[in-house]
Amino acid sequence: MRRAFVIALLVLASVPLLYGVGQLPPIGSTDNPTYTHVVPRYIQQAEEEAGAENIVTAIILNYRGYDTNGEVTVIFTALVAVLGVLMITRSDSGPSVPISPVPVSPVTRFIVRTLSPFILMFSVYMVLYGHSSPGGGFQGGTIVGALLIVLSLVTESADVQRLLPPAVKVWLQPAAVLAFGVIGIAGLLLVGSYLAFPVEGDLVFLRVPWLTVIEVGIGVGGAVIVASIFWAMEGSA
Repeated sequence: MRRAFVIALLVLASVPLLYGVGQLPPIGSTDNPTYTHVVPRYIQQAEEEAGAENIVTAIILNYRGYDTNGEVTVIFTALVAVLGVLMITRSDSGPSVPISPVPVSPVTRFIVRTLSPFILMFSVYMVLYGHSSPGGGFQGGTIVGALLIVLSLVTESADVQRLLPPAVKVWLQPAAVLAFGVIGIAGLLLVGSYLAFPVEGDLVFLRVPWLTVIEVGIGVGGAVIVASIFWAMEGSA
């Protein structure tokens, strides 16, 4: 009886959903509102309205800023969940025993250590200029996170983690969420709605700095989260 009730409930719920899907315009049709209204608006007015020459950045951080705000919150929540699960696992199974690593080639270690400053400089450039050129916080943060992981593999994780003391790391992990919160509240107070960007008037100059703050927050938070998950799974965090 219960199974029949659940099936009937699912069928009833699917009817309006299927009806809504049936009313959507044909996939790929040039008459779709996406192609006739949305895309031209982005191409023609993205820089003026969003303050970013890079249309991708304008869409991600301005037009669909609420969605990106939710994405970075999900990423931070994933970190919290991973750390929580690993802490419970360790407490149940006892302290983890480190596995003897395979000796790293001196050539590999030299190359990684030599290229690290240039990789870091490139990632910083991607973050700071993501509003006007290809790149952005997600891309730059991923590069830094990968760099920290590679350094941990060719050297000692403990030495790399000293670059991020626990008292600092705990604030850098939610950097993306905090950046969105700060800019969102600033938009609420100065423009009138959460995460709103000034389009005209004396406050137009704030658009690029606000975008940069969000980009930096995403880059820093993303990098530290990627590295923190690796260190936690490695058992050294």
